[in-house]
Amino acid sequence: MKQKNGMLFLAASMSILLIILEEINSFSSVMYIAFGGNILILLLIGATILLPMKNEKYAKIFIQKNLLKLLTIILLIALFVLAKITSGIKTVNIYTLFNLIKNIFLLALVITAIRGQGKISKQAVTNPAQTLILSFLTVIIIGAYLLKLPISSSDHVGLSLLSSLFTATSAVCVTGSTVINVAEQLSGFGKLILILLIQIGGLGFMVLSFFGMLALRRKLSLQDKLIVSYMINEDDMSDLFKGLKVIIIATFTIEAISAFFLFFGFMQIEGFGIKALAYACFHAVSAFCNAGFSLYPNNMESFTGNYIIGLVIPCTIILGGISFVVISEMAMRSKRRIKNLFSAQKKALKPMSLNTYVVLKITAVVLIVSFSGFYLLEHEYAMKDYGLGTQYLASFFQAVTLRTAGFSSLPFGSFRQPTLFFMVFIMFLGGASGSTAGGIKLNTIAAIIASFKSFLKNEQHAKIRNMVLHIKQIEKAFLIFGFGLSVVCVGVFCLSITERFYFLPLLFETVSAFATVGLSTGITPELTVYGQLIIIVLMFIGRVGPLTILTAVSKPEPESNITYAYSSLAIG
Repeated sequence: MKQKNGMLFLAASMSILLIILEEINSFSSVMYIAFGGNILILLLIGATILLPMKNEKYAKIFIQKNLLKLLTIILLIALFVLAKITSGIKTVNIYTLFNLIKNIFLLALVITAIRGQGKISKQAVTNPAQTLILSFLTVIIIGAYLLKLPISSSDHVGLSLLSSLFTATSAVCVTGSTVINVAEQLSGFGKLILILLIQIGGLGFMVLSFFGMLALRRKLSLQDKLIVSYMINEDDMSDLFKGLKVIIIATFTIEAISAFFLFFGFMQIEGFGIKALAYACFHAVSAFCNAGFSLYPNNMESFTGNYIIGLVIPCTIILGGISFVVISEMAMRSKRRIKNLFSAQKKALKPMSLNTYVVLKITAVVLIVSFSGFYLLEHEYAMKDYGLGTQYLASFFQAVTLRTAGFSSLPFGSFRQPTLFFMVFIMFLGGASGSTAGGIKLNTIAAIIASFKSFLKNEQHAKIRNMVLHIKQIEKAFLIFGFGLSVVCVGVFCLSITERFYFLPLLFETVSAFATVGLSTGITPELTVYGQLIIIVLMFIGRVGPLTILTAVSKPEPESNITYAYSSLAIG
């Protein structure tokens, strides 16, 4: 087993080196290295697949168990030989296809080998946060490679390695920040890959894969159940399929309804046809997943006064940012209300859960504050040339997208510094826990506010609606807040070293990346290599969440019967 895994990791390492070599050198200078390296990689992959055959008594059983792997290696050999015969290793798509299948196959084999390790499998059960992080990293790597392919760019040359990695990370982390012009530099295939990455990033790769497994009536292991329950914030593992089903159905239903209405908005510019429909579907997914990617070079600035676009996109963003749990509960309550209207025997509705109450209330408060603040700060400046109705529409649009979506219907270059500083605070808050939104989450803010209230009133426990919050939840809330603030401070500090921009644009860029908002003052494409890497890390931390990061690096509590003495510390 160790010999097999050693050869597999060697093949994966060689494949990564080849990708880097082909990126930083002209292809002619590495042609022979790539040719020899790929032969060795194929030999290593073949050896890892065939090596266990010596332990099988019957070759037929071995072939049945490994049929897909054997067919894949045969396909790879055929493609490699065909690419060599055509003598167009760089320009012919056969070599590109060979590289694509080879690297995805290698990644799948490596992940399978890692999961097969007893120690790692046991750790995944006790710490599903690590598996969650690994799943996001896997999708980002695959997405970056797909976006780097020549077929993904409009000029058929391909994006640079850093640009494809940045774009893939931004898509999977549903941020919307980009160092390229998505509308002009990506081909139709590239845009399709982009929207798939956004959808996977919004729902979560593990949610989609486990839903597929359950839909095919495959049983989940305890490890799988722990991972998926961690992802969807569901403590009861007895009915995970129902929870996943609600998430999937709610997502595609809301996106379909949003696309239907957006179609009429885009039809006014694109005309009645496939293009308007494709644009509607893309922006519906981007809005619900709170991604903020747009197929227009100036984002949504062409639709500032369009009431269909200006209302449908914000409403879709709000639904994506209040969490699937809240959507499910509100749908059930609405269903019961409708039944009561047509029923002679009225049934009393159950009280709204504390989580739903908090999310809806804080969401409304943040939207009102954001709308009022933005309108008061910019109605005589960035919006002075618009009518009152358009000003209200633009303020509402920007108030909603500020939280984590990243769309913009007004040029950011015209915003004043007080406005940008105000926007930083709104972005940092984000959306609800368990949603597609980022930030430190509204639930966290609610717990912190409740704690402050209890302190000011000299109460023993933090309460919301006469319900006591557990001390552990209060501790987590302050931990998330402190961690988020620390990440932003470190991010701004690092960017101030690598970049030559003023402090406020750097702060705005940092918070936008951490909160997975994607809004920018225009400096993102001008960042240095180090600056872009810093933003990539911030986006990733913001998407997986501070609590997941802290859980992943934490160690299990040691079993001990020792009780330590209490002491005091001067505070304040």
